[in-house]
Amino acid sequence: MIRELAVAGCLLAAVSASLVWAFPPGDASANRLALGKGTFPRRQAVSIATDVPLRWIVAFPPQGLAAIDSDGTLWLYEIVRTALTVIARHGGVASPDAPLAVVRVDHERSGLALVAPDGRLLVYSEGQLRAYDVGNRLSRLAGVVPVMFPGRQSHDVLAVAQDGAVVLIGGVAGGGPRVVSRVDVRALLDARIAVSDLDGDGNPEAVVLSDPVSRGGQSVLGDDLEASSVTVIGLRSHAVEWRGRFMPPPPAVFETLVPVLAPLSLTPRMIGVLLTKSTPSHGALVVALTWSDGRLTQIAEESSGQPQRWIHVIGSADVSGSGVPDIIAVAGPHGRGVVSAYRRSGATLIRAASASGYSSHVVGSRNLDQAVIADLDGDGRPEVVLPRLSRDGLVGLQPEGARFLERWSLELRSPVQSNLVVADVDGDGLLDLAVADRRALHVYLSSR
Repeated sequence: MIRELAVAGCLLAAVSASLVWAFPPGDASANRLALGKGTFPRRQAVSIATDVPLRWIVAFPPQGLAAIDSDGTLWLYEIVRTALTVIARHGGVASPDAPLAVVRVDHERSGLALVAPDGRLLVYSEGQLRAYDVGNRLSRLAGVVPVMFPGRQSHDVLAVAQDGAVVLIGGVAGGGPRVVSRVDVRALLDARIAVSDLDGDGNPEAVVLSDPVSRGGQSVLGDDLEASSVTVIGLRSHAVEWRGRFMPPPPAVFETLVPVLAPLSLTPRMIGVLLTKSTPSHGALVVALTWSDGRLTQIAEESSGQPQRWIHVIGSADVSGSGVPDIIAVAGPHGRGVVSAYRRSGATLIRAASASGYSSHVVGSRNLDQAVIADLDGDGRPEVVLPRLSRDGLVGLQPEGARFLERWSLELRSPVQSNLVVADVDGDGLLDLAVADRRALHVYLSSR
């Protein structure tokens, strides 16, 4: 049963704007960075109760949200003025273990792409949900990633198949999606594909974690399998091709599900492949790879690892206002929860600022999107937005010297269950924040 909760207004003093922020949004790059500005802590809260916790949320144009709950039900919500209402529900159709994606059907219409529990592709468009056998069964753990090729007005999608291949699915807009190309890369079945133009030649590359090996019972990310390599795939209209692979010296593995493709520098332009590398002797550390001359090479890493603690790489952004991207990561999000900003100095990633007491992940979950970087307070400098260790509140952090300070906070009625969404949800041009706890979906609308 759906019950609307009372709308709570929260009007507080605004923070003055200063610096200019101009990084691109993360999108398929997995860089968890939202473009735009909000007015936090001046905001208005709108909530709607849920009987089953929501796991995955996306902003769904023009003024709404789409979500998958822990039973695999697809929900469509609409925001009109200060009301959040359900406009569609499709019970038990989706895999609750994989995120959903917004796809462009044409230059005017958007739809949703998601994976069914049996591996079929689901497409929601114009009020209709349809299931397709695309020629390969898709992994129910990985979700799909939209890609736009030059001269096109609609998305194709990339996905991990159940046999570990990466497949390109065309025909989404035409109502008959099919696999048009595939490349066998031995991808993790719960790996999420990231896409960016790594070398600046105008052609995008896809990057995916590959060659699974067992870690002997460790299950921070849902099972005991970790990636022993990362693979680069070239993308062309109607074609995918193997381009290269990087393997750290054994027994090192990459302890994550998605590579973060994010700027290491703006001048000259350099896109890094950011990962968590883990070894039994040195523990976990953040590493940065780059793609050049047709190969991946390691360009920098932390000087020392952190034994017995996993590190969650969030993304890269100029959170300090220095004009240089900072790599943001959370060490031990299930323990002390240390948020850090790293800067590259030669071949070393140096910790420039940190603070403890924050979380970005739940042990055993495949949801790596419970932290985001966004200028929600509108001061021209983005905050790191994530839950406190108690997970019943969210904060916006900015570095001041060697420490992170809380710029704003908001309280929830129960622990965070979903990913965080930062987008212009209501169409007013300002960034808003959406999140689900155990009892409700909450949308915090920036106020002019």
